Amino acid sequence: MDNSQHNYTAHAFYKNLPNGRCSGTLSIENGRISFIGGEQKLAIPIEGSEFKLGGASNRLVFISHPDWPELSYYTSDRSILNDPLLIDHPTIAVQLSHAKRKRTTNHIIFIVVSLLFIASPFSLYFAIDPMAAMIARQVPADWEQTLAKQALKQYQLESTFMPDKQAELLLKPLTSPLLAALPDKRYDFHFSISLDEEVNAFALPGGYIVIHSGLILKADSAEELLGVVAHEIAHVTEQHGLRNMISASGTFIIIDAFLGDMTGLLAVIAEAAPLLINQSYSRQFEADADEKGVVLLKAANINPQGLHQFFKKIQEEEKKRLAQVTDDENHALIQQSLALLSSHPTTSDRIDQLKLLTQADSASFRNLDKEFDKLKQAVQQFVTHTSSDITTDEN
Repeated sequence: MDNSQHNYTAHAFYKNLPNGRCSGTLSIENGRISFIGGEQKLAIPIEGSEFKLGGASNRLVFISHPDWPELSYYTSDRSILNDPLLIDHPTIAVQLSHAKRKRTTNHIIFIVVSLLFIASPFSLYFAIDPMAAMIARQVPADWEQTLAKQALKQYQLESTFMPDKQAELLLKPLTSPLLAALPDKRYDFHFSISLDEEVNAFALPGGYIVIHSGLILKADSAEELLGVVAHEIAHVTEQHGLRNMISASGTFIIIDAFLGDMTGLLAVIAEAAPLLINQSYSRQFEADADEKGVVLLKAANINPQGLHQFFKKIQEEEKKRLAQVTDDENHALIQQSLALLSSHPTTSDRIDQLKLLTQADSASFRNLDKEFDKLKQAVQQFVTHTSSDITTDEN
């Protein structure tokens, strides 16, 4: 056995240290991992210690012991992973071996992705979304909610919302079956109703969904409205908005995040939070939200044909209205008023696919007519009274 002392530049965290931390030197000797920094001397036994990689691209080695939860070390000197005095302890050796394999794997991934980037940007293009999906799952749900609140606050500056308590009271009987049927309870969903004649709704990360008054008033049934809501819920649970932002953040920031360094990515996303309101989704994301939304509707025992019927109805109305005008300006105005089609492009192929997805059996579905009628009446009153107040203020 090698009994010589091995020293490593390190930092210690401990409540009794000045400012809770201190720089110094780690030494491995006499069955202990000792730290000396100025006048401070600390030690934990080697046996039972835990070694983990962390920090940017796993460049740091963190050391702790369950019997001393308030004390921890970290060092950027990764040669500690090969220290013979640590490897002599079987349980520690296993941890060190795992850490070294992880480090090697990260290097291999970085090299492969870098070669893809150099050799074929086209190949890397197809790797970005799978990487973005994996990274998105590492983002805490409460961070997603904070991001959504920032975007929503910006949107509320230029919009009028039904009071939160009233909207919640009206929407809860309709949305509760959908939320109860979700297999993953990662998000705490919040639904809002905004005064906007556009037939539209949009979802933000973390579970925030805004429904335009125009969408509610245009729907003829709870099934039509909830078909769109289920589609928006799927955008949240599949993290489509967050994945969009990650994919647009830049190749090397994505690679760093994929290898464990999230700092650059989170900073970029936080700066771009306002863009969440007007973002559009790829055909792949829209198709994914259609499929997941229909699965959710069926699990909640809500007739899934409402989603197909509503998109079909809106598309037919758009065709009729566009056929009645000839100038480009009015064409644009009509397309803007039917924003659900621009933010959720309803091609004929997609509507046909929705028809196949929403084929219902002879099962008896929930009847939510009463709850939907109550919502629609309240939204009509909200629109009428608010519009009247706005007109009075302008005069």
